[in-house]
Amino acid sequence: MKKLILPLLLVPMMFGAFSKNSVKTDVIDVKTPAISYAIRNTEEHPFLDYWEGFVATHPAVCDITEKDFREMYYQHYLLLDSEEREYVNDQPDGYDDGYTIGQVIKTLVNKYYPNHQKVKEEKQKLDQSSIIVIATVVALVGATAISVLYILKNQKVIK
Repeated sequence: MKKLILPLLLVPMMFGAFSKNSVKTDVIDVKTPAISYAIRNTEEHPFLDYWEGFVATHPAVCDITEKDFREMYYQHYLLLDSEEREYVNDQPDGYDDGYTIGQVIKTLVNKYYPNHQKVKEEKQKLDQSSIIVIATVVALVGATAISVLYILKNQKVIK
């Protein structure tokens, strides 16, 4: 009896009644994906209008005073949200070809607010041979001083 029931249970599986592909659904596919660009005008960013005036009053980046920089940075630039700041940073600066507003602002921040940690890292370090020479000289001077004191003590010049 068991031999008869087992083949009856396996027969539907052999014909695909319980196969994975028994249910057919429509596949939604996109033939051509589209990328949309958001084109922004300067009217959408009052900072860019301010920057044009800022560039006109300061002919070179090196001539920007700390007072003018602080006004521009704290009253205009830091008020932008992250998306606007990213957009503004990618815009040409108006000073020189090849530079962006973000690069100019970063240069000014480094000029007026230097990173002391970075300055410490840039200090020149002694190489291994210089350290060995210095240690040898110090050891020789110390050994000489001890030798001189020992000789003076043996000669009974000092007690």
